Amino acid sequence: MSEDDHKAEKQRGSAEAGLVYFCSILTGVGAVIGACIAVSSNEYIAGGIFMLAASMMFGLLANAMFRN
Repeated sequence: MSEDDHKAEKQRGSAEAGLVYFCSILTGVGAVIGACIAVSSNEYIAGGIFMLAASMMFGLLANAMFRN
């Protein structure tokens, strides 16, 4: 594999990782907003489900970012 091919592969992988990080953050923030709306409407079970989704997204994101 030439050096140019290696650089292109590295850049492509970083773009995909950036997209995954962005979508994870977007999903987590959306879940937090949904939880706030649900709790303000006295729907505590729905708020808990939204918070579960947010915590899973942020936890998976942290795992992916800090993995060795």
